[in-house]
Amino acid sequence: MPTNRLIVKEQIATYTELLFTAAKNEGDAEYVLSVCDQAKQMVKAIRGNADLDGALKDPGYTPEQKAQIVRGVFADVEPVLVNTVAVMAERGETDLLPRVAEQLEDRIADELNLIIIDVATAVELDDHLRDLIKKKAETELGKKAVLIERVDKSLLGGIVLSTKDERLDASLLTQVEKTREALKQ
Repeated sequence: MPTNRLIVKEQIATYTELLFTAAKNEGDAEYVLSVCDQAKQMVKAIRGNADLDGALKDPGYTPEQKAQIVRGVFADVEPVLVNTVAVMAERGETDLLPRVAEQLEDRIADELNLIIIDVATAVELDDHLRDLIKKKAETELGKKAVLIERVDKSLLGGIVLSTKDERLDASLLTQVEKTREALKQ
């Protein structure tokens, strides 16, 4: 993989634009957002699985085999994303995927004039709370808000909201940890 920063930056921009355009041609804004969310999940899956990560970096596998690994492991992911990542794997550039996913999120937010908010809760959000969070964010930020929801049982209760630039942690787990630290002093 090239080490020249400008070349790498161009590669990331090219993959991002390719993925954005392909997703936009396949579906509506929600589809594009789901592709972005799946890209972030792919990053986590690759980072979280040493065998998978190692196989994608292993020079003992041919480029075609690496592409097949991607297609096999991520068979249930949107084809536009799988095909792009398979090309990245063939070229030995899967290390660029985290930055591509990040830039894709930025590209979507700019193009569609919205803010993407990751919402983590201990239990699934009900419609009332979902609408409340969305309306509050739209009022505060002046953009249409899109919530990417996930359930994280380790939070115990409360909520964690994060955008690209900010994070608001109102989880019970964090409050317990802060109390523990205060008692230690």
